Amino acid sequence: MQESLLHQSKAADYNVMPNRDKNILENFITEFSKNINEPFAWDASSGGSTRKSFFLKAAVVSQLIKAKVKGKHVGIMLPALQSTTLLIIASYMAGKIPVMLNWTVGHKVLSHCVEITNLELIITADAFYKKIEDQLPEDIKAKLFLLDKEVKNISLAMKLKGVAMSKFPKLFINTEIDKTAVVLFTSGSETLPKAVPLSHQNVITDLWGALQLFDIRVNGIFLGFLPPFHSFGFTVLNILPLLTGVKVAFTPNPTSLKEVVEVLVHTKATNIMVTPTLLKMLMARTTKEELSQVELVISGAESLHKDILHKFNEMTDHKSLIVEGYGITECSPIVCLNPKDHQKLNSVGKFISGLEHHIMDLDTEKPLEANKEGMIVVKGPSVFENYLDKGIEDPFVNIEGKSYYKTGDIGHMDEDGFVYITGRLKRFIKIGGEMISMPFIEKILRDKYGEEGRIVLAVEGCDKTTNPNVTLFSVNELDLAEVNKYLREHGVASIAKIRDIQIVSEIPLLGTGKTDYRSLKQMLNNSDE
Repeated sequence: MQESLLHQSKAADYNVMPNRDKNILENFITEFSKNINEPFAWDASSGGSTRKSFFLKAAVVSQLIKAKVKGKHVGIMLPALQSTTLLIIASYMAGKIPVMLNWTVGHKVLSHCVEITNLELIITADAFYKKIEDQLPEDIKAKLFLLDKEVKNISLAMKLKGVAMSKFPKLFINTEIDKTAVVLFTSGSETLPKAVPLSHQNVITDLWGALQLFDIRVNGIFLGFLPPFHSFGFTVLNILPLLTGVKVAFTPNPTSLKEVVEVLVHTKATNIMVTPTLLKMLMARTTKEELSQVELVISGAESLHKDILHKFNEMTDHKSLIVEGYGITECSPIVCLNPKDHQKLNSVGKFISGLEHHIMDLDTEKPLEANKEGMIVVKGPSVFENYLDKGIEDPFVNIEGKSYYKTGDIGHMDEDGFVYITGRLKRFIKIGGEMISMPFIEKILRDKYGEEGRIVLAVEGCDKTTNPNVTLFSVNELDLAEVNKYLREHGVASIAKIRDIQIVSEIPLLGTGKTDYRSLKQMLNNSDE
């Protein structure tokens, strides 16, 4: 494993804070034009980069992107690597908008994401492509651009232009770029994912608001293994380092705990951005000594169970801080965080600075008082404007003359402003940080196993335990392996597989004749007790 120099900083330490009056590219140029010999990023395949070398490589690659990409969007299909971060900033230098693609979602969903953003070219790497080739449909393969092969053919003129850009950015880099910073995708709570364009202001103000609640040192080192197509992975592990120069060590496979632990120890990473599921797995593979340098864990995407929290505190002798938060892709994504000096168990924390918010009554759409349960709605500079998709129901609601985004999450807020998530209005669950759509799976299975004139199956899930799962309720005997094989063949990601089939005499129905999912959910909860 190549040596990491991330921990050998010679510059003064301080708490980072992005400039809200500049876009991401402007922040990057300002930060990376000083302390240029400071170590910045590391991964096992590329080794280490200083701010200077990273800036230079990004500038050269931007020339390649500008020459190859004709439209305004450029697809990026890579895991957590410094090459991914480099491609994001290189896209801005080239005047393009990165579209972050999830290769695990299945053929149907992936093709939809490419189509809705009119992608003509998708950047990946040959070594990575060989690992995921079988997961990709032919229409996607035809658009691939293998960066590691193409960089070998960069012309001398492009290289010289890149050098000039990195040395004299104010002369050679146009920072008046599109206001959109990225296109991310929801997980498709009903059918297909929705395309979420986030602006530079969205992302920067989101990080600014979060950093009012806790500190990130510029000489701290993030362990980056969340994929960049996740909103948390994109914003915290890619954009925050680009804005501020905070260091980051990448490892591309979050399921390879052996590699994650090796990189954690090798690079002396101090900050971990992780889902509770992955944190639990990580702690099972590490010793107290190996976790000793960790200062901060930011936990999101799933509920943090108290047994995981207690285990972490035991392993770190209560010397490290674990911060639970809550976020949504449409909100860039951080919505709530527990403050560093005042946390409450089972709460996702307080709304970040800059977000106006209400707990809204579902029937009257009026704001509720403290401790009353309703839908969480928010507005502010970190909230997106609207989806790229046409014909989608308006996700905003007017309250007292202001437009608020409807999160679809149910919860309440106590007198101290701490938020508690109690449920979801939409029918999806989270497994390993992935949003799994119950209606999407159910529709596919009904096409295969459904019967004319009556409802013979339904899909429901539970993520309130440490082992989230998807259950198929069926009137007829079905083979579990055959069901999951059919789902995979029809574009459903393997993480969304059916874990259990429950045979019932009939599917419970509401008075309207529709499936009574509340009863099914109760059946699942009872079986877990």
